[in-house]
Amino acid sequence: MSESHGVLLSLSRRSFLRYTAVTTGLATIVRLRAAPVEAAEPPDAALQVLTSGDVDTLTAIVERMVQSGDPAMPAVRDTQAIATIDRTLASVDEAVVTQLRWLLTIFQYSPPLLAFRMSRFTAMSPEQQDDYLRGWANSRFETCRLAFRALKNLSMLGYYTQDSTWRGIHYDGPWVPRPGPGQPGNTGAVGNK
Repeated sequence: MSESHGVLLSLSRRSFLRYTAVTTGLATIVRLRAAPVEAAEPPDAALQVLTSGDVDTLTAIVERMVQSGDPAMPAVRDTQAIATIDRTLASVDEAVVTQLRWLLTIFQYSPPLLAFRMSRFTAMSPEQQDDYLRGWANSRFETCRLAFRALKNLSMLGYYTQDSTWRGIHYDGPWVPRPGPGQPGNTGAVGNK
């Protein structure tokens, strides 16, 4: 067994299940704009949890996970998707964040071991990245499949909670209007709309 599989197997199944459940549940919170994004905030604004290496790997993963082929959909790098994920991670247990960092590192550097490609994930072509992701999704190792689902949940959470993606998926926005300036529940930030 390769060293990367050993590290993956040492991460507990229960932790990844909890992480997947947490990211799914937090998607609902973000949709309610518990942590709204300021319109003027650039996509690479200061992050609280993710490092620049984490951001590079996670951005590449999210880009492949949400790729629809629709030119009307905004590029991940033109949205606040990664900042949304970062804010979400700031509210979870540090052990979950540590496991995610390990996962991103393993994901980035394991193509030579898991896909027999002498490259990092971020240096692969989009087609190779898709094949690598499919390998994780269909792995014979349950931990790899759970890791894939956690990354997919994070990708969906980050990208599809962005107002700029809603038109492309025919979503008209929340039924309950957002609080206006000076109303209870307004944190002072302006939404993306």
